[in-house]
Amino acid sequence: MFQKKDDCRYIFVLICAALVGCTQPLEDSVAQQIKKETPANTDEQAKSLTEVAGRATVPVEQSESGTKKAVPDSAGPYIGRYQTTISCNDPFVRCKEGTADYVINLLKDGTAYRNLIHSGQITFASNLYHRQDHWSYDPVNHQVILHRSNGVDFFYHIDKDKNLVMDLDKIAHASERNQQYFNEGNPLPQQAYRLLKEKAS
Repeated sequence: MFQKKDDCRYIFVLICAALVGCTQPLEDSVAQQIKKETPANTDEQAKSLTEVAGRATVPVEQSESGTKKAVPDSAGPYIGRYQTTISCNDPFVRCKEGTADYVINLLKDGTAYRNLIHSGQITFASNLYHRQDHWSYDPVNHQVILHRSNGVDFFYHIDKDKNLVMDLDKIAHASERNQQYFNEGNPLPQQAYRLLKEKAS
């Protein structure tokens, strides 16, 4: 009785060892076939199957690089972080009392992030801040345009110190989408706020 159990274990171990032993040559032969079929002038180096098999996902920088568009060199001086403090008396910041910090980050890949912070906390629903806005530079009017994810564009003049100053008239009337947005009751800033550019450290 014990001999049959030992025989079964022995056979099971042999089968497992055989399967493990067969896996490596199979992976290598597939990897060799992939290398043969990959053109020699490709930009990416061919990698063996065993190198990439353990990866659960494609690295973020590789998957995002194709979708992001860098801003032109003329917009380079305006990349950075901008901030202003706005009184809660202005409905634009949607807070009851005190002040709120309005922060915009313009990144070199063309994305932009807005934060509205009141008393150390984001005052809008957090999902608004996971959306990516985009920005561009208009050299004719010397303006930065923040293209919000909801289709509304905010326009900012650039002053001599490279700070951003809201162009309220253009924000309110530039497009049909902008006009609709404010006609729906969304508050337009009460004044043309100046967002100061943070000095690079």
